[in-house]
Amino acid sequence: MKDNEIKIETRLLESRKIFLSSAIEEDVMETIIKKLVILDNINNKNIDIFINSPGGVVSDGFAFIDTVKQLKSKVNTYIIGEACSVAGLMSIIGNKRYMSENSFWMSHDMRGGIYGDYSEKVLARTDYIKKCWALIENHLKKYTKLNNKDLDTLRSGELWLNAKECLTKGIIDKII
Repeated sequence: MKDNEIKIETRLLESRKIFLSSAIEEDVMETIIKKLVILDNINNKNIDIFINSPGGVVSDGFAFIDTVKQLKSKVNTYIIGEACSVAGLMSIIGNKRYMSENSFWMSHDMRGGIYGDYSEKVLARTDYIKKCWALIENHLKKYTKLNNKDLDTLRSGELWLNAKECLTKGIIDKII
């Protein structure tokens, strides 16, 4: 990392702002979670997280959600660009949820990630997907106003929403 990048990162952390602008993977989420915990330990002022992500690994998204729920600080989410898949799920748990006017939110059915032809592995992965989907659906019902038709759409493919639609469906609180 260059000196200038370090200074920018330090200034952002000092202002309690975190950016997620890549696919969600273990190393990315580990860094974000560490930043959240450090900022929460410094004081309990609000933390803002700006999300522009195509999504990624569901378990890493759940690690973020569980961490945010444990913090004393309130975490506000800002969708800038896109919040897709698990990034969309992460965006809905913010204390205050914002979205820029030209951004999109997307949720979809789960991918299996099954390799090889072992029937036991397929069965185990199917069970895992069902459990994950139940968690996702619970969060969507708890934190949004998505209706059964919306949930059916995302279960069978993808549900893409713009900022106005997200505001109407309770995914965000305000368009910025």
